[in-house]
Amino acid sequence: MQKLWQEVQGIPVIGPMGRLRRMKDPLLSGMGDKMLRVTANTQLMREIIDLLSVLAEEAKLVWGEKGLHTIVVDGSHVALLSATIGDECFETYEVEPVEIGIELSKMRDLLSLAGPEDLVEIDYDDAVGAINLRVGEVHRILRGLDVGTMTQPKTPELTFNNSATIGSDKLSRALRAAKMVNELVNLSLDSTKMTISADQEAGESVTVSFESGELSELSSPSPTSSTYSLQFLDPLTRKLAGGLTEQVVVEFQEKFPLRMSWNSNDGGASWTYFLAPRVTNDP
Repeated sequence: MQKLWQEVQGIPVIGPMGRLRRMKDPLLSGMGDKMLRVTANTQLMREIIDLLSVLAEEAKLVWGEKGLHTIVVDGSHVALLSATIGDECFETYEVEPVEIGIELSKMRDLLSLAGPEDLVEIDYDDAVGAINLRVGEVHRILRGLDVGTMTQPKTPELTFNNSATIGSDKLSRALRAAKMVNELVNLSLDSTKMTISADQEAGESVTVSFESGELSELSSPSPTSSTYSLQFLDPLTRKLAGGLTEQVVVEFQEKFPLRMSWNSNDGGASWTYFLAPRVTNDP
């Protein structure tokens, strides 16, 4: 399978960090240390952690004045997920720009304890390097990862002529049907429809077609098709269909990466997913 980001090398190293200090030391004020104090509803944090976890075990969270940005890639460097979560998505947001490295599984375990009405409080002081998390009555201290060893991949800049906007539930159902037959799925577009199909040498196959009237938007000046792995595509779209977003923009063309994009949280969060094509004649 082709790799999209050859410059992304290796797995980030976990480095030793400082001990926890609950309150910011006044002697350190003004010395360039960075702080983060945000509160989020449980649903938002689960969305962020669950989607990133489809591809990665670790993530560098870049907290800026206007919101959170992060990019993760899978271990084989064939898939990339980029997220921008605006500050308006959070209940409270007090940030001096800072980068934090986290182990996603530890965040996911903590969020599994949250009740439906619980808020997630995140408190971080760069001077001590520890992350304070509160969910209900549970207080968890996490040691941050060394962000200096975590490469921030770049989002590919691509132009597509073919695209379709489809309901997330329709897309997920079609991909689940394809997975019954093969781990590879063929996506096709023409001026009248979008087709999702899979087959195998034994002669079994599945085909799901969506006419233009079943799609919110369809643009395909010339017919095109490409093949992709369902390894990450299937679990990702299952999560999207679970209420995270109603519509997904799907863009692809022959031997090009797949790009999917969607918004959530009333438009305050934007997501983009890239997946390298499966090309049988790779050098």
